[in-house]
Amino acid sequence: MSHPAIELQGVACTFVSKDNPGQRYTAVDHVNLSVGAGEFVSVVGPTGCGKSTLLNVAAGLLEPSKGSVRIFGAPLAGINTRAGYMFQAESLMPWRTALQNVMAGLQFRGVPDREA
Repeated sequence: MSHPAIELQGVACTFVSKDNPGQRYTAVDHVNLSVGAGEFVSVVGPTGCGKSTLLNVAAGLLEPSKGSVRIFGAPLAGINTRAGYMFQAESLMPWRTALQNVMAGLQFRGVPDREA
């Protein structure tokens, strides 16, 4: 039996309020999600419901306050190197060509230009 590509178990993310530093708020709580290898999943909901928070957790950009994240059965520690991620905001480097922007992530990881 193969492991899910992404598995969130009991994930919660709590943050300090930007408007009131003494106050905390919970963005997501008690989230269980399993995504199989090759499966296509959409996370849908209104602004502020925690969609991006869950994606950031699965990508390893954000550590959950509670719960666990497993990638193909292994606990996620740090950045999920098996994931591709596209930010919501425009993040192209205007001094680079389209191809150079696409190659950037591989170059930052030390892949030679010809291979990237």
